[in-house]
Amino acid sequence: MADKEKDTKKKAIASARERRTATASAARAPTKGKATAPATATAKVAPKRAPRPKTPARRAVARPATRVVRPRAAEAPRPREEEKRAEPRPKIAPQPLPTAPSGHAPLIGPDGKASGSVELPAALATAAPRRGVLFQALIASLANARQATSATKNRSRVAGGGAKPWRQKGTGRARQGSTRSPQWRHGGVVFGPNGRRYEQRMPAKMRRAAFAEAIAGHAANGRILVIDDLRFDGVEGDRPRTRDIAGWLARVGDTGRAVLVTAEREERVGIAAANLKRVDLRTAGTLRLADVLRAETMLVHRPALEVLAARATVGAQS
Repeated sequence: MADKEKDTKKKAIASARERRTATASAARAPTKGKATAPATATAKVAPKRAPRPKTPARRAVARPATRVVRPRAAEAPRPREEEKRAEPRPKIAPQPLPTAPSGHAPLIGPDGKASGSVELPAALATAAPRRGVLFQALIASLANARQATSATKNRSRVAGGGAKPWRQKGTGRARQGSTRSPQWRHGGVVFGPNGRRYEQRMPAKMRRAAFAEAIAGHAANGRILVIDDLRFDGVEGDRPRTRDIAGWLARVGDTGRAVLVTAEREERVGIAAANLKRVDLRTAGTLRLADVLRAETMLVHRPALEVLAARATVGAQS
């Protein structure tokens, strides 16, 4: 029985195979009424598209905000009124200084012209020449004008440095007790300036003799001019202008670097003369020896002559 069952299964499998081959051959066979394509014909191939070029990646760039300016309608130009400008003053050529006899000084009027001469006090006109005293007084006055504010810090005044940098022995390095020693960076200064005083004292007689000799030198050269009035160029009002004083000086002559000495403080004249580089304003009490020697010409107000004579008198009390 078993053998028969095996034979029937083999027959069924063989019949199934025959059916599959038959259906496969029928599908491969050409149909009737249709011409078969030759074997040598090739299948149509679709044309390939050209590769697209790769576009670079765009980067976000911050662009400035543009301002749209709309065109405006053309406007007619407004008529401008012509400003009336003051005519410039004619420049005055410098003239030689006026002269006066020995022991006298020219007297300058408000118009800048000499109107006579004035006798100078004996203390200002005839002074004994003492070049050594004059030099010593000048050095002393320049030294006394120094403030002497330059100073440095020694190791005791520099902040910090209280702790010992490293132990005394065992490190192989040199022994150090503070980081503010002079050999350290940010340390103290050894022999720097600290509270030096430049004051030099001179006897009053020597100071007066030097002051009188400096003024007498200008008087001998004819470089002392006496001003009769402080109304420069005839200007009347609260205060003169800078151009008024400059024009007045040009009318006087070639003064060069000048010092204007007044009896009292004249604020209105000082404001006007502040912009003149070659003119210094001093009072009879604040005039220094360096001012007299630095100036080429002395312009002295008439009331200030007596005060200057008192300062130049050797026997006078200070």
